[in-house]
Amino acid sequence: MPAHNSEYPWLSYYGHYNFFERRMKDHDKVARLTAADTGLYDVYLNDGRVLRVFVCECYSFGGAEYYETTQKLGAVDAVVINSNWCGYSFELKIACQKEKVGVFDISGFMSAINLKRHWEFMTEAERERLKK
Repeated sequence: MPAHNSEYPWLSYYGHYNFFERRMKDHDKVARLTAADTGLYDVYLNDGRVLRVFVCECYSFGGAEYYETTQKLGAVDAVVINSNWCGYSFELKIACQKEKVGVFDISGFMSAINLKRHWEFMTEAERERLKK
């Protein structure tokens, strides 16, 4: 369900991704960033990895939204929810981890790219939920 825009791919409410782009340019593990499509980026890391990242503002990003995203844009390495009022389902995060795809908010992604296996990053709250 989109936060504001009813058209796929749930474009940024403001029509740009400046916040995400600034965070990536400020991150010491990011060598460069290129826009591949609307909301789709290639994040080049200093260790040689290139992550294909879909950035969206979808009120509740779940399995159906993930399926639609990958059907239209192809495989991604990560999905980043770029809004404080939007989120993702925990079930999707776990399912995507099995496919080596990370699902994060912007803060989680900033932490995850410090790891070789970025898709495994979980917040403390997510780790606690997994234990239950």
